[in-house]
Parts: sequence; structure tokens; C-alpha cells
Amino acid sequence: MKKVFCATLGCDKNLVDSEALLGRFAGKGVQPVTDPEDADIWVLNSCGFIEAARADSEDTLKNLIDNKEDRILVVCGCWSQEHGEDIQSRFPEVDIVAGVGQFDRVVAACLGEDPLVVNSAPAAPAAFPLAGPPIVDDPMVVNYTGLIGRPLLTPAHVAFVKIGEGCNCSCTFCRIPLIRGKQRSRSVDEIVQEVRGLVAQGVTEIQLVSQNTSDFGRDTGQNLLELVRNLDRIDGLRRMRMLYLYAGMVTVDDLRRMLDLEKMAPYLEIPIQHASPRILKAMRRPGGFKASPEFFGALRADRPDLVLRSTALLGFPGEEEDDVSLLADFLAEVEFDHLGTYRFSPEKGTPSATMPDRVPDEVILDREAIITDLQSGISRGRMESRLGKVFRAVVDEIVTPGSEEAEEAASLVESFAEGTWVAEKERAGLNGVLGSGVSLALCRSYHFGYDLDGIVAMPAGNLSPGQWIDVTFKAVTPYDVWAGQA
Repeated sequence: MKKVFCATLGCDKNLVDSEALLGRFAGKGVQPVTDPEDADIWVLNSCGFIEAARADSEDTLKNLIDNKEDRILVVCGCWSQEHGEDIQSRFPEVDIVAGVGQFDRVVAACLGEDPLVVNSAPAAPAAFPLAGPPIVDDPMVVNYTGLIGRPLLTPAHVAFVKIGEGCNCSCTFCRIPLIRGKQRSRSVDEIVQEVRGLVAQGVTEIQLVSQNTSDFGRDTGQNLLELVRNLDRIDGLRRMRMLYLYAGMVTVDDLRRMLDLEKMAPYLEIPIQHASPRILKAMRRPGGFKASPEFFGALRADRPDLVLRSTALLGFPGEEEDDVSLLADFLAEVEFDHLGTYRFSPEKGTPSATMPDRVPDEVILDREAIITDLQSGISRGRMESRLGKVFRAVVDEIVTPGSEEAEEAASLVESFAEGTWVAEKERAGLNGVLGSGVSLALCRSYHFGYDLDGIVAMPAGNLSPGQWIDVTFKAVTPYDVWAGQA
């Protein structure tokens, strides 16, 4: 039996694409594996969002080429959607170059079943018998029906669910519409069928993702509230959360209705990108002015337990110190629980790439440091408000002494020595854990999105992945929690 390994770069939406591709391979009798050494076929599902992502994709590809031997090597995803011919000419060791969503054609090419790739391709060196024109089609025609029954690249109890593809927005810094096309929402029935299948195979938590989740259904006559109400009725599903919402495209009232659902986590991810009206206008952020402190305050008015996550873009052309001060004041007033920052990258084909008044890189770094330092204090305060309280959590992973993850987990535990503790006697107990080499359980309460935020760590005892337990928060840093079983 042939085996396939997929290396995935970029966002969680790309992760779902990798799962869909592996599902297509499995349907043809090719077994997905997690150890690249065991595989006959290597796939790099690349990211091309910004220059740093493209550089990472290229470095990963070079590493795969160095160790390829006689394997079939595939490059697909956002990077190759735009730069397929360049990849093919620069890296002849790559057998198949594909764009986004070409799941069936990639599998067919790997198995010698696609005449468009194999039979009509120009003659290629014998070492690379599958080399041919890049498989890059219009991203608007991507078919996602095969997501049902796909293998997961996440722990068995949690899955990302992609509810749409593409984006109708025209933010001046973003290439997503150029790479992925316009918004195409999946149907509510199709998504519900997928989630029922995931629950049947053991998934208890889902994270709803797309380029713009709040725009779901605008092209089909359905809407996000309709979708989540249907998902809330699925027996066996315990928790869902929504990511990538735009404040200007969903109302406070609708969000309240969604948060009132039994299985909806009180957690919203709403990227703001900035708070300066002048910069938001230059970014052409849809409804950016609606992402006001009053908007977020209204959300928290009835739900003080609500966790808010956002992102901010530093160094957009024309950004000045006063704009950064406006952003800092905004963050101090709203008090996001989690904030990611990234730096402006001039992307070819976007209006911002040719805008004047570029901010020097060293200035962007300084501004990013100001914002991250401010947010660290805000996050710590939000976390400290939960000390001593009991929350429901799910176990994502058990880390045993001597495992590959053990060193990283030990560093995590050490970080709590500088954390805020509910009581000094609890802090003293951490020293025993540090010296004992016990297994650790890495868990998540509703406060943390999977693979997005921090974690809840605790001695593993007899816990196992996928188990839901009540935990008491004993110590916090701005990012993570040390807990005990309640």
C-alpha cells in the first residue's frame, strides 16, 4: 500500500485543505501517515499570504528536496497557485505543482490517472516521470464536498470546519481574493452533514473558519445564525467557536443570539487590524469604524465571561505615532484577551504595495513592541480575574517524560514560576512538579482556541486526550494557565 505525508504551512483553512487532500488519497487506497520517512508521496501544502510565508514555503521545499530520494514530491496551495511556473522552473525535483483545491487532480497525477498531467505533458527527465504543466485552475471552482469523512491533522476530538472559501472584501493590503477568489459559501446542509460525520468519529469540538466568517451565506441566501443554530442541535457536539468575524458585517444582536446557544463557546475572534480611522480608511477595511469600543462593550455587557481575540497590523503606509497611540488607547479600553500582531508586507497586486510613506522596518519593530508589551499587561489582568475559579476543559495532549514535546512542556511549566498564583502554597507545589518529571496534560478551557492561544497545563495523572474535566485555575501568565483537577 502506498503512503502519503503532507506538510502544511499557513492558516487553519489550509490545514482543512490538507485534510481534504489526504481524504482523497485515502479514498484511492493511499494511506496518510504522520512520519515522512514512511511515505512514498510527499505533499507540501504551501502558504503565500505574505513574503515571509513564501520564504518559509521555499525553505521547507528545499528541505524536502534534500531528502526526497525516489519519492513523488507535490507542491500545492496558495504559493503555487500564483507562482506555479516559477516553482516548476526553479525546482525540477518537484514532480507535481498544483494550486488551491485541486484535490482530485493531484491524487490522479500521483497515481498516474490524470491524462491532462501525464499523457499530454512534454517529455520529462526519467527521474521525474510525472513532471508536467502546473495543475492550477480558477480557484472559484474548488469543490469541498469531499471534506466529509476526511482524516484529521488535529487531535481526534477537535476539528476545524471550513464554511466558505474566498473573500469579497477589498482590503488594500490583502492578496486573499487574488489567490482564493470571491466568497463562496458552502450550504448549511452540507456543513451539518460534515459535522455529524466528524462527531460520529469522535470529534466533540469544532472551530468554524473561512476568510470572512461573518459573510457566510451572503451569496446563497443563508446566514451564519442559521448555520450555528443547526449545528447546536447535533447530539454529541460539546463546543463550537467562531473565528474570523468582521465587526462591520455582523450585528451585536445576532452575535448575542449565537452566544446564547448551548454549545457556542463565549469566545469571538474579530480582527480589527487597526483603530485609527485614517489608517482603517486607507486599508479599506469593511465596516472598520463599527469595530469601536462601544461595539465590544455591548457584547460584554450581558456576557462578562466573553473572551475576545483580535489581530493588529503595524506599519501600514502612512502610519504615524499618533495612529499607534490611537490603537494603544483602543486596546486599553476594549481589553482583548488575546491579540496577535503582524507587520505590513507590500504584496504585489495590492493597492498598498505602491502607496507612499512606507514605514521603515526598524520603526515597525519598535511599534510592534509597544503594542505587544501593552497587550501582555492587559492579557495578564484578564487572566488574573479567573484565578481560583473552576472551568470545564478538554485534554488535548498528554506529554510524557522523554518525548519530543517534553522539553517544550518543561519550559512552559517553568514560566509559571513568574506567574500570578492564587496562593503561595500552590506555588510551592509547582517545585515538586518541576523536579519529578511527571507526565503533563495540555488542556483548553473555552478561553483558548485550538492552535491559536495558550493552554491549560496540569499533572496528567490518569487523564487521556479528548477527556472533558473540571479544572481550577491556580496560576496564570499572560498566555497560559496552571491548573488542578477540581
